[in-house]
Amino acid sequence: MSNKRTEFGKGQKYSFGLGTFVQWFINTSFNIWVFSFYFTAVGLPVIFIMTAFIIWSIWNAFNDPFIGFLSDRTHTRWGRRKPFIIFGTIPIIIIEIILWIPPTSNHFITFLYLIVMLISYDVAFTCIALPYDSLFPELYTSVEDRAEVNAIKQVLSAVGLILAFLVPGIFIGDLTQTSGYLVNGIVTSIIIGISLLVSILFGVREREEFKFDHEHGFGFLGGMKYTLKNKAFVLYTIMYFLYNYFLLTIAAVIPLFALHVLNLTTTFETSILFGTVFIVGILTVPLWSKIDINLGGRKGYAIAIICYFIPSILLLFVSSFIEAVIVMLFMGFGFGGMLYFIYLIIADVIDEDELRTGVRREGTYFGITNFFMRLSTIMAIVTVSLVFTSTGWETYEPNPGADVILGLRLLVVLFPGIALGLSLICLYLYPYPKERVLDIKKELVILHEKKLDRVKTKQ
Repeated sequence: MSNKRTEFGKGQKYSFGLGTFVQWFINTSFNIWVFSFYFTAVGLPVIFIMTAFIIWSIWNAFNDPFIGFLSDRTHTRWGRRKPFIIFGTIPIIIIEIILWIPPTSNHFITFLYLIVMLISYDVAFTCIALPYDSLFPELYTSVEDRAEVNAIKQVLSAVGLILAFLVPGIFIGDLTQTSGYLVNGIVTSIIIGISLLVSILFGVREREEFKFDHEHGFGFLGGMKYTLKNKAFVLYTIMYFLYNYFLLTIAAVIPLFALHVLNLTTTFETSILFGTVFIVGILTVPLWSKIDINLGGRKGYAIAIICYFIPSILLLFVSSFIEAVIVMLFMGFGFGGMLYFIYLIIADVIDEDELRTGVRREGTYFGITNFFMRLSTIMAIVTVSLVFTSTGWETYEPNPGADVILGLRLLVVLFPGIALGLSLICLYLYPYPKERVLDIKKELVILHEKKLDRVKTKQ
C-alpha cells in the first residue's frame, strides 16, 4: 500500500482531533461537576447519587456494546461511523444545558431526573465518542501516522481537560449556588457545537478499502464472545477500566479536595491548580511520542505510570496552594504519558484481530471497553461514597472533620495508586512488544491491498 494514497493533510488530522477535544472537554466536565452540583448545590444525598450512577452503568451494559456493534454493521453512503456522530451532536448540546436545571421539590423527583439525564447523555455521548475512537486506528494504520495523530489527539484532549476545569472555574463562583452551573452549561454547549461542526465537515473520513467490512458473519452476541476470548484485549480492558477508575475517582473529589484540604476559596483557583497537571501533560506529548516510536506502547505506558505515581504520594502531606502546584508539575509528566498511551495500544489489538477475521471491528472493541469504562464509574462513585459515609459525610457539611480530610487525601492517592499498580501487572502480561507490532503492520499492508482490489472490482 503506497504511503501517498493513505496520507492525510494536517488540516484533516487536526480537525479529526477536535473530536477527541470534545470528548474530553464535555466528559471530564460532566464527571467532575455533575457530582459536585447534585451533592453540593442541589443537596441530593450521596446515596441517591450513587444509586443513579449504578443504574446508569447497568444501562451501559447494553448501550455501549450495542451501538459499537451497530456501527460495525452500518453501511451508508456517508460510511459506517459518521452518521452516528451527526445523530449524537444536537442531543448532547441540549442535555449539557438542561442537566443543570433539575426539579428540586423533593429528593426522589431530583433522583429520577438525574437518572434520565445520565442515560440520555450516555446515548448521545456514545454515538459521538465511540465512532471517533473507532476511526482512529481505522484511518491511520502506520506506526508513524498513529504516533503523529495520537500526539495531536492527546494535545487536544489535554486542552479539553484543562478547559473542563478552567471554563467552569470562570462561571461557577460558589459550589453551593446553582446559577453558575447553568451558565457554564450554555458556554460548554456552544464550544462543543462549533468544534463538532468543524470536525464533521473537515476531519471525519472513512477509508475506501474498508467499504465492505460491514459484511461479516459475527452477530451481536457471537462477536462479543469472540472478542472477549482475545487475551490481549482482556488485559487491555482491565487496564482501561483501572485507568478510568483512577481518573474518575480523582475527578469526583478534586473540587472538594481543593476546598477542604488546601483551603482554596474559589473554583478558579482550583481550576488553575489542577490545570497544571494537564498543561505539563501537553508539553510532554512530543517526548512520549518519541518514546512510543523507540520503545513501543507497552514499555512507554509502564514508564508513564511510575512517573505519575511517585510524586503523587506527596499529596498525602501537602497543605498549601504552592506545595500542591509543585507536586502537580511533577505528576503532569507521567500523566501526559498515560493519556498518550492508553488510547493508542488498543489499536494493536484491533490490527491483529483484522488479520484473524479479515474485517475491522473497532466498534465492537470500543463498545466493550466503553462498557467497562462505565463500570469504572460505578466503582469510582461507590469508592467515594463509602469513604464519605465511613467518615460521617453522608450529606454535605461545609466544615468537615479530620477523618474527612484524611479520606479526601486517600481518594486522590491510595485508591488511584492501587489501580495503577494493577495496571503494571497487566502490562507485564500484555503480549504486544514493539517487535510484534511492527510485524503486524507489515502483514496489514498486504491485506489492505487485497481489500482495495476487491472494492475496485465491485465498483
